[in-house]
Amino acid sequence: MSGSGSRRHPLSGIAVAGVAATRQAKSLQGNSVQICLEAAHAALEDAGMSLDDVDGISARWPGPGGTVFHPGSVDWTALLGKGFDWVGDTYPQGAPGLLDAAGAILAGQATTVLVFGGRAGESGAGASVAGYTRPDNEFTSCWGSLTAAQFALVAQVYLRRYAPDPERMALVPATIRNAGSANPAAVMYGRGPYRPADVLASPPVAEPFRLLDLCLATEGAAAMVVTSLARARDCPSAPAVVLGGGSEWYRQQYVDPPRYDDVARIGAGAYRRSFGMAGLRPDDVDVFELYDINTFEVIRQFETLGFCGEGEGVDYLAEAGIGLDGRHPTNTDGGLMAYSHVGWGGPTLKIVEAVRQIRGTAGPSQVPGAEVALVTGAGSGAQYHNAVLLGADR
Repeated sequence: MSGSGSRRHPLSGIAVAGVAATRQAKSLQGNSVQICLEAAHAALEDAGMSLDDVDGISARWPGPGGTVFHPGSVDWTALLGKGFDWVGDTYPQGAPGLLDAAGAILAGQATTVLVFGGRAGESGAGASVAGYTRPDNEFTSCWGSLTAAQFALVAQVYLRRYAPDPERMALVPATIRNAGSANPAAVMYGRGPYRPADVLASPPVAEPFRLLDLCLATEGAAAMVVTSLARARDCPSAPAVVLGGGSEWYRQQYVDPPRYDDVARIGAGAYRRSFGMAGLRPDDVDVFELYDINTFEVIRQFETLGFCGEGEGVDYLAEAGIGLDGRHPTNTDGGLMAYSHVGWGGPTLKIVEAVRQIRGTAGPSQVPGAEVALVTGAGSGAQYHNAVLLGADR
C-alpha cells in the first residue's frame, strides 16, 4: 500500500484524535440535542479526553430555541457548561469542518476542537422526504424541488451527452448498497444482495434517478476530535493525519438551479490543492469515502479526480471495481446510500469511516493495509464540493 505522503505542509501537523458515530436508524427516539451529545462524548472518550480539554467547537445547533442565524454553534455553550476560545460556524461538519478546525489550531486560536452533528426524533410519521432535502428557499420549496431534483438537472445532461450503459451504471449503487448490507451498523444491513437489475427496477423519483440511485434520509449523529498531531500521538487511539484538503464554493446550495456546464467539474481545484499539499496522486488513495448522494455524483467525482475522461466513468468503474476487492474500494461502510445520511452530521460520518480504515479497525469492511483515505462532500447539484486526505501516522 502507498505511504502517507509529504509531511512538509502545515496541515500534516494536525490529526483527528477521536471519532464516534451513534446508532443509525430510519428514525430514533429522543431528540437531536441528545443524539449530538451522545456522539460528542463518545468521540471524546475515543480520544481519551474530556470537555475540559476542548477549547474549540464546531457544531450546528439543532434547536429548539437559540439563535435564528444558523448554524449557531455558540448555542451549545450553555448546555455544555463552558465557553470556548474558538467557534466554527462556516460549515460545521465533514471536510470543511475539519479544515476550519485545523486552520484555527494552526493559527493558535484553539488547541483541540470538537466537531459534531446529527438529528433524531425529526422523521415524523407519513413524512415523504426529510425537511433538509427541501429547504424553504425562493423558487425551491414552493415548486417541490427537493435536492434529488437539483442533482437530476445535472445528471440529465450527462446521460444525454454520453449515454452510458444503464446496467453498468447501476453497478455503482448496487456495490455500495451491498457494502451496507454487510455492515451490521448500517441502516440497510441485511437488505442485499443488490444487483444492477434491482436498481433499474426500483421506482422512479426524479429522472434519471430511481429510488436505489439515491441516498437515505435517516437519523443518528457523528463527531470528531481535532488536535495537533503531537497531542494526538498521546491519545489511546491511532491518529489520522490531515495530509491535505480543499473546498470550492460556486453558488449557494439549492437556490439557483445548477447548470451542467458550470458544475460538471466542480471539485477539480479542491482535489488539485489537496493532493498538492499531500505530495500524492489519486492513484495513491487506498480507500475512497465519497459523498454518494446519488449514483451520478460518484461517477462524476471519479472523472473529476482524473481517473478517466468525462463521460468515461461508468465503463471505467465497471472495469476497475469499487468493492472491497476492486481497484478503488469506495464507501466501505455502505455510504449515504446504505449506511446512513443524517443531514447535518452526514458528511462527518465519512470522516469517521476513513479514520477507522486508517486505524485498521473498520471490521468486515476493512481494506487491508489502508494508509491513505479520501473524503469528499456535497457535489454538482449543491454547487459546492470539498475534500480532505487523511493518512496513517508513519
